Amino acid sequence: MYPVMLDLTGKKIVIIGGGRIALRKTIAILNAKGQVTLVAPTFLEEFNELENIKLIKATYMAEYIKEAHLIFACTDSQAINQKIVNDVSESQWVNDCSQKENSDFYNMSTIESQDYLIALSSYGKDPAALKKKKDQFKLLLEE
Repeated sequence: MYPVMLDLTGKKIVIIGGGRIALRKTIAILNAKGQVTLVAPTFLEEFNELENIKLIKATYMAEYIKEAHLIFACTDSQAINQKIVNDVSESQWVNDCSQKENSDFYNMSTIESQDYLIALSSYGKDPAALKKKKDQFKLLLEE
């Protein structure tokens, strides 16, 4: 893996899914100034409170990701997530939230302040243990 920071300002990001994972990804992308379109048959109520997103109430079709720079497959169906991965073009990057092996990238856990950003990764192996490490780092940085 090669760690990078992406400037998402104005980039088209499509998230397929309307649940908790999709919500978490959406909030992070909005904070990074990305343009988010979500596609799902249903969405959590929290999505209605967000600004600057486009919600498409529909089942997934390849046409929805055609213009996207980044795609997140966040459905609870591995079959649909696999279809999304299969539909991605060579110039697009996809994150299959159900199978890291299908992903071109995955997100890291971060600790952020005005002066620094620290990114942590377990290479997708143990997110729960990484969360504990993150909490330990935060305490250390506060001292």
